[in-house]
Amino acid sequence: MMQSTKTYDIVVAGAGIAGISAAVRAGSMGCSVLLIEHYPFAGGMSSAGMVSPFMKSVTGGKNLVLGIYRDLELGMRQIGGMIDNGFYSWAFRSAANELLVKNGVDIAFNADVIRITKEGEKINSLDLITPSGVQRVHGEQFIDTTGDAQLVALGGFSWEKGDAKTGKLQALTLFFRMGGIDVKKTAAYTKQHRQDFLEWMDFNYDFSRIISIAGYKGLIKKAKGENRFPEDVDYVFFTTLPESGEGAFNTTNILGIDPSTSSSLTEAERVGHEQVAQIVDFLNNDVPGFEDAYLIDTATQVGVRETRRAISQYMMTGEDILNAAKFPDVIARGCYGVDIHGQKGEKSRMDELREGAWYDIPRRSIRVMDADNLQVAGRCIGATREGHAALRIQPTASATGEACGAIAALAVKTNQHLDQVPYEQIKKILDHNIE
Repeated sequence: MMQSTKTYDIVVAGAGIAGISAAVRAGSMGCSVLLIEHYPFAGGMSSAGMVSPFMKSVTGGKNLVLGIYRDLELGMRQIGGMIDNGFYSWAFRSAANELLVKNGVDIAFNADVIRITKEGEKINSLDLITPSGVQRVHGEQFIDTTGDAQLVALGGFSWEKGDAKTGKLQALTLFFRMGGIDVKKTAAYTKQHRQDFLEWMDFNYDFSRIISIAGYKGLIKKAKGENRFPEDVDYVFFTTLPESGEGAFNTTNILGIDPSTSSSLTEAERVGHEQVAQIVDFLNNDVPGFEDAYLIDTATQVGVRETRRAISQYMMTGEDILNAAKFPDVIARGCYGVDIHGQKGEKSRMDELREGAWYDIPRRSIRVMDADNLQVAGRCIGATREGHAALRIQPTASATGEACGAIAALAVKTNQHLDQVPYEQIKKILDHNIE
């Protein structure tokens, strides 16, 4: 039974950083906005996934992503929840909530989209399952920032998934946090065993700032020989917050799973928690500086890097990324390279851009090809697998989400089709991210 109906100018599904940015920008332009989220809090991978720190969005001294992304950063810094590019998930939730409320965004937490009604290629409404039953929401414009392209799939619009030849999807990671780490002691160990750590590491530590450590390969090899360490994990990678004794670990490596279904996600959670337990035991018993360390928490959900991607009017490619492509209809920019965490039988890949180079993201990549009033941002943006492997990071997701919100708001306010909104009007609103 339908419990209630309500109408909004713009409906955004998925309250990760892309959805937050879309909703806040549209709300700031005077539109009525509903933001729908499965969890009882905002943030997506930034909170539920514990994904910290933010990846690169500055190159050659040029900051490519400002706007809502910068507002979120400032909000976290003001409450002591962010240092350098690292942050706490509680701080992200707090900063996001403040921006959403300030800009008049209605929020539907604990809600999932179960059905889409449409007329031709235009979406009319979404049915949500909530604790009080099924609710219907109508909208003029819709934005899919679910990560898994749920609106695209439920609406019967075109999408693709994984590697075009093999079907493989990137590895999954369950983040976790530890406290009680003697950071200086373990940092001293890294300097004495540099060959056991990744090449990009900087051993000139400044303990007043965030440091990153990735390796312990010699100790891991020994532990694997004794069946005390996950076979699919090659190194331990964590970042610390200054003087806190805490570390955020991007270390588990969950392979052979397509996270597109409930059953596969359940299995990923099981494997992830099993790996966390082994890794924590290894760190306590084998790694200097971790003798008194302890597990604080694991992420609310396993981190998913790749599932469905919308077929958009233009699909960003790996060549676009690595060639620093420029487009006349740019709505966002990025400088993060092609980063693929390989599945079983697949090598991982990290192809970086030269310092000072960046690529444009065109308006056409956020426009779903066969939908009249649906845009996408964040992890389900229109791109090939290689292009997506660069665009999926949080700063870029925020920029593409903000662009969706601005374009949707302009379409509503001028009563125009998305494709009829003049680019000059879009550019004026998004100039902080494209000039």
